[in-house]
Amino acid sequence: MPIDSKVHIIVVEDHDIVRDELVAFLTRPEWNVRGVDCGENLDIALHQHPANIVIVDLNLPGEDGLSIAQRLRIGIPDIGIVLLTARVLPMDKIAGYQSGADVYLTKPTNIGELEAVVINLTRRIKQWTHNNLQLNMSKLTLGFSMETPIGLTLTEANLLYELALAPKQCIDTEILLHHLDSQHKTHLSRDNLPVIISRLRTKISDGLSIANPIKAVRNYGYKLTTKITLQES
Repeated sequence: MPIDSKVHIIVVEDHDIVRDELVAFLTRPEWNVRGVDCGENLDIALHQHPANIVIVDLNLPGEDGLSIAQRLRIGIPDIGIVLLTARVLPMDKIAGYQSGADVYLTKPTNIGELEAVVINLTRRIKQWTHNNLQLNMSKLTLGFSMETPIGLTLTEANLLYELALAPKQCIDTEILLHHLDSQHKTHLSRDNLPVIISRLRTKISDGLSIANPIKAVRNYGYKLTTKITLQES
C-alpha cells in the first residue's frame, strides 16, 4: 500500500461507461484514480502501483468481486474495499461483508454517498500500521517497520507478491508460474521454481528470523506461513 500524499484508488468495473464515469467523478488533485475491467487487470495495476482503496463490481468476467475482495483483504489487510453492485438481497450483503468488504453499496450509485465512503476510508487508511512484514516492490525489500529489511531480487519480490495476494496466501504451482510469466515476465519452470523458493525461504529465515516462511503444499503449490502486506514508498 502506498504511503505518499495521494490516495490511490482503483475502480474495477467491466462496464466501460460506468467505469469511466466513476473514475472521472472521483479524480481530484489528492486522489489518483485508475480504472480496470477485471481481476486480472487489477493485479497488473496493483503491481504497477499499490492502491489504498478499491471499488469493485460484483459481476465481473472471470473472477467475481467476492473472490477479489477476499484475497485482497488477506493479502493487503489495510486496504479499503468498497463493493458496488446491483445485488440488493440481505444474503448478498452478508456475503459481501464476509468476503472482507468495508462498505457494500447498491446500484444505481448515489455519487454523494460513494464520495463520503471514500473520504471516511481515507481517514482510516492514513493511520498506517506496521505490524506485518512489509514487501516493498519499488525498493525490492522485505522487513518489519522497525528493523532493517532484507534485499530481494526482482524474481523473489514477484514470487512474494503473488503469494501475498493469493487467497489465504496459498497458490497453485501452475497458477503461480502463469502469473509470473504473464504479469511479471518472470520465466520460471516447474524444475527451477523449487530452487528459487528454497533460496528465498533461507534468505527470509536467516535475515528476519522467521522459520519456514514459505511452505510447500503437497500436490498443490505454495503457502505463506506469515502475513505479508504490500508497501510503496
